[in-house]
Amino acid sequence: MALNKSLWIALAGTLMFGATAASDKAEVDLSLFDFDHVSCTGAANEIRLVIDGLDNSVGLITVDLYMNDNDGFLKRAGRVKQRRAAAKAPHTALCVAAPEPGEYAIAVYHDENANKTFDKNAFGLPAEPWGISNNPKVRFAPPHVEEALFPVDADNGAAVVIKLN
Repeated sequence: MALNKSLWIALAGTLMFGATAASDKAEVDLSLFDFDHVSCTGAANEIRLVIDGLDNSVGLITVDLYMNDNDGFLKRAGRVKQRRAAAKAPHTALCVAAPEPGEYAIAVYHDENANKTFDKNAFGLPAEPWGISNNPKVRFAPPHVEEALFPVDADNGAAVVIKLN
C-alpha cells in the first residue's frame, strides 16, 4: 500500500495492542485472538491480527507488513509481506508470519471494491477505511515507523488489533 506523503495530511490512525504487545496500551479482549483462519499455521513469528471496525463484509482486507526501516515504511518497495483476506464485518481475523523475530509495523486497508488498489478521493485522501499499528498521530506527513512498531517474539509471535478509520 504505497501512499504519497500528501495523503496523510490531517489523518489519524487507531490501534489497540493485544496479548503479546504492551498491555498498558489498551485493554483488549484476549478472546478476540481465539480464531481459526487458513493463514494461521502456528509458525514461528506468527502475528495474529484482528482488524476491527468493518462496516460491511464486501471486498478484501489488505495487510502490509514492514520492518523497522523508516525509508521503506508505507512504500511498496519497503513491504516485507502482503496478505489479503475476504472482509468480514464487524472484524476480520487472520495471521501473517514475520520473517524473523524483531520489531514490525502493519498498515491495513479495507479494499471495499476488491480492485487490489488503495483508492483515493479527488483530493488524494483515502477513500477506503485504513489503519496503522500502534495508533500513531498523523499530522502533515506519514508517521515514522518508530510510532507504529510492535515486537514479534520467536515463540509467541504477536497479537494486534487495528481499528479502521
